[in-house]
Amino acid sequence: MKGEGRKDRIPAGKRKLRFGRSLMSRYMLLILAAVLFVPVVLPLTSIIYVVVVNNTNIENTAPYGDSTKISNLWSRESKELHGATPEEIHKRLEQLHGKYPKSSMYYVNKKGETAYILGGEDVNVTESTQAGITVTTLKWARNDKNAAVTRIPDLWDANSALEFMKEASYRDPLTVVSFVGGDNEDKGQGFMVIEVPRYLLEKSQNNWPMELLYLGVLMMIILLLFIVMSILFFARIRKRLIRLQTAMMTPGKEGIPLPVDILRSDEIGQLEESFNAMVYQLTDSRHREREEEQLRKRLVAGLSHDLRTPLTVIRGHMHSLHKEPLSATADNSLRRMEAKMDDLSGLIDNMLSYNLLASGKYTLKLEQKDILRIVREAAAAWYPVWEKEQYEIDIDLPEEPLIWQVDEQGMRRVLDNLFQNVIRHAACGKYIGISTSVVQGRVALVIQDRGPGLQEDSDTKGTGLGLSIVDLLIREMGLRKRLDSSPEGVRIYIYF
Repeated sequence: MKGEGRKDRIPAGKRKLRFGRSLMSRYMLLILAAVLFVPVVLPLTSIIYVVVVNNTNIENTAPYGDSTKISNLWSRESKELHGATPEEIHKRLEQLHGKYPKSSMYYVNKKGETAYILGGEDVNVTESTQAGITVTTLKWARNDKNAAVTRIPDLWDANSALEFMKEASYRDPLTVVSFVGGDNEDKGQGFMVIEVPRYLLEKSQNNWPMELLYLGVLMMIILLLFIVMSILFFARIRKRLIRLQTAMMTPGKEGIPLPVDILRSDEIGQLEESFNAMVYQLTDSRHREREEEQLRKRLVAGLSHDLRTPLTVIRGHMHSLHKEPLSATADNSLRRMEAKMDDLSGLIDNMLSYNLLASGKYTLKLEQKDILRIVREAAAAWYPVWEKEQYEIDIDLPEEPLIWQVDEQGMRRVLDNLFQNVIRHAACGKYIGISTSVVQGRVALVIQDRGPGLQEDSDTKGTGLGLSIVDLLIREMGLRKRLDSSPEGVRIYIYF
């Protein structure tokens, strides 16, 4: 099943990353937005303000519409009055004046006589006589200093009509003249005029501080939006990196991190793929290591069993040779062979013990024991060996018992291996010391020698199985070991 899950995997380095899905493309979009912020956003906000805000603001709408609206209205009304009587025209003008009370309206009939005059609400109407002609004056009272004046003669001639039309094109108020009947060929029905102050047709001037405030607020909103997008962009990257970091630092059941889910196919996604590939490789390596460990354990167990049989036979024949008369040289060689056989037997025992400890099959029986008694008994067993090797023996143990919860056989095995290690690697010092000391507030057993320390290799360097067994037994019994090495020797502290 593991193999099936890895069949379709493509190495992360061989996957092609599409530019549109990469972090670089998104970052370039952010940079482009930042570069185009001022030259694009500022005109855009101005257009939005002018087009949208001004057109949707009711307060800024012209009261009477624009000039085109008034012109179209007046042309339409004059066309609809085609063939109407003076009374009907007068009535319609009054209706229109009620709708546009601030405007002035008057009607000139087909004889050139001013028939009706309707002044606006802000218009002062006066009459005067000039050269025998009665003239009605309409004076707009919006601004007395620049008041607009319209002079309407009672009888229009060609000169007065031309002069009026000339002024009407640019004057304020807006003046719209239309023949009654509109575009009809019959122009003999007179004409009608409407005058509307231009301030009623223009939008009120905007307050520039408010416009500036609006543009500033709008730009700030867009800037904040850009900043928020940038923060979210980098926050997502940071979140994904933290998720990957957490996965790297969180071991699974086998001590190997678990693979992560790949959410996006970008640079971080490729990094996640590489991490997953590493996890799969470590898992495969761990499985292979376990298989090799199991094979090694079976091999050691088999070798230990198979080697014991020939060793037993050899020991029997060597014992028989001791009964025969031998020369001094032969007897010395036989004793050396026995010593090496003992070493080989000890090595086999160590291999088997280490195999059992590593596989968890070495059963320990933890009990409350006087550790000093065990040390004294182990030292007594090794005493003849130390004396034979001419060691200086320094044993300084207190009389009070020191109770630890240990396995007695396991503890004896630890002491034997440590004493054996002193014989092998510190023979030049000819010294062994056994005492107690205080380490981290606890009474510790101290085994000391005066060998070369760990800085130099011993001439009798072994396989290291003895110390490995010591470490495993100490750990299984819940003890601690500290080793201090110097050129003056080695101190090993064991404490509970």
